[in-house]
Amino acid sequence: MINAISLSFSRGNQQIYTDFSAYLDKGEAVLLTGPNGTGKSTLISLIGGLLQPQLGRIEIDGKDIAKLSSAAQAKLRSIAPQRRSFTLAFTVSELLHALPKKMRVADSSKFVAKLGLSDLLSKKVTELSIGQQERVSLALALNQEADYYLLDEPFSAQDLHSTQMILEIIDELRANKKGVLVISHNQDAISKYFDRVISLA
Repeated sequence: MINAISLSFSRGNQQIYTDFSAYLDKGEAVLLTGPNGTGKSTLISLIGGLLQPQLGRIEIDGKDIAKLSSAAQAKLRSIAPQRRSFTLAFTVSELLHALPKKMRVADSSKFVAKLGLSDLLSKKVTELSIGQQERVSLALALNQEADYYLLDEPFSAQDLHSTQMILEIIDELRANKKGVLVISHNQDAISKYFDRVISLA
């Protein structure tokens, strides 16, 4: 379980969290929604160890992430950030193989196909559309073997078909006892595909 316990966090004069708690269990998919500025991406950054709460703590499977190395955290959770920046002209295949083999899932071909990337493996990522780059970012996160997957706005630049494929992947992760936290503004259309919805005000 990922457990955010009594978090308080602020940026400058803006208080984003005050005594905020939430959890993500293995085998469930949770949708995180709310207006801009309510701390959705901030929560993923906190769970990812990129930010530190002023008060409270985050535990993954009972371990305080503040006491874990980056390598130890990477074995537990994988993150697909919103709008990952691709500046180097690697091919999609090169990016997927950049992760050390011991950290990769055994077979990435299934989700690569579902994401519509099979015919793009030899393409340079810098030449892809925004929607294609978004799916490559998601593939990079899914390529990492982990117990929990944190996906920040994976549907934002996707058409209906790609959105459905991503929802199928999320369902497969859940069936394989992975925990999935997804940020999306599109609550009305997709909330029925999730076990729970966390709404930030």
